[in-house]
Amino acid sequence: MASAAPIDPVRELVVNFYEQDITLSYQEEMLFKQPVRIEELALRRAFDQLENRPYQMLLATLQARVVEWGLNDWLYGQLIRQCLHRLYGAGTNDPAVELTTYFLLAKSGFDVRLTYRSKLVQVNVYTLDVLYEIPLIQENNRQYANLSNKEKGTPLNNSMYLLDHRPNPTGKPFSFTVNQWPVFCASTQQRMVAFAYAGENHEVAVTYHTGIARLLQDYPLVDEYWYLDAPLSNGLLQSLVPELNELMAGRSQVDALALLAAFTRSAFNYKDDKQVFGSNKPLVADELFFYPFSDCEDRCALFFALAKVLLDLPMIVIAYDDHLSIAVALEGRVGNTVSYQGANYTFCDPTGPKYSSEIGEIPQGYEGKSFEIIGQYPKRAKP
Repeated sequence: MASAAPIDPVRELVVNFYEQDITLSYQEEMLFKQPVRIEELALRRAFDQLENRPYQMLLATLQARVVEWGLNDWLYGQLIRQCLHRLYGAGTNDPAVELTTYFLLAKSGFDVRLTYRSKLVQVNVYTLDVLYEIPLIQENNRQYANLSNKEKGTPLNNSMYLLDHRPNPTGKPFSFTVNQWPVFCASTQQRMVAFAYAGENHEVAVTYHTGIARLLQDYPLVDEYWYLDAPLSNGLLQSLVPELNELMAGRSQVDALALLAAFTRSAFNYKDDKQVFGSNKPLVADELFFYPFSDCEDRCALFFALAKVLLDLPMIVIAYDDHLSIAVALEGRVGNTVSYQGANYTFCDPTGPKYSSEIGEIPQGYEGKSFEIIGQYPKRAKP
């Protein structure tokens, strides 16, 4: 009488993910024991082998951690990759990591494609997002972003073979944007911020989330508008917003906007991204309190986010070739305005002049220059 096959026990793996220990469960039989050959038929055969292995436990716990920690799609993909690097050996370039990432993302409902060349296997995921500095491929009128390139360091101009394999051709798009900050971004610090308005000096105590800055230090560069539309942290909502709200109490719309403009213009030190980071790095609102310098894009992000919460007035985002600004719809026409979709928006430049609180003025040096509108609040459906 043949003996029963031994049951593959459930094992636990602890992954340190953004300074948090995350526990995952898996069965060892799902892992490849032999190197995966980087050939068309071998890669397709290896995917089929995963179908018949006990992957469900790992997939279920990964998806549970998405809900528990509030992870977006990008962070989910990073957690998958970090988990597999641990299982296959830290720092390995084993194609098994990429192939299993590809498999698990497909099983999670995403449309994914695999590219390969020589000793490289790379995962590409269908996305609707506007992305920069990430290799993209077009296939069947769909855009696929390369999730592996950062780790592998492949030059952007190196061509790859596209595996003739679509495990989930009608799969959902993968999102790189953050609509809510993950739980692990909760660590905070306090900072006193001083600014002047109407001849008076003000100082506000700000609690900001350092975890957000750490998250975005190595984050893909996405559409410029997202940095303005990113949510305010609970720290800012519970510290800065009440303090500014108190200072605005009893003021007219114009005076409240002037106070907010005075805050974003004079509370921070200005430096261009290239001077600080060496390349373009837009910041979200919390990051202005984390870094010692900020530029026009960053001031706009803070102004836009605060104005939505404090004043809830319609706004548009104005993009010049080398400057970003904001205009706000007010009752009546105030100063220089932009006409857009039947409404007049008053210029409220969040960057300068530094010690000015005047609104209704076109940014200095940009009078008569062309611009485009790259976003608005509230959002409107495209016609």
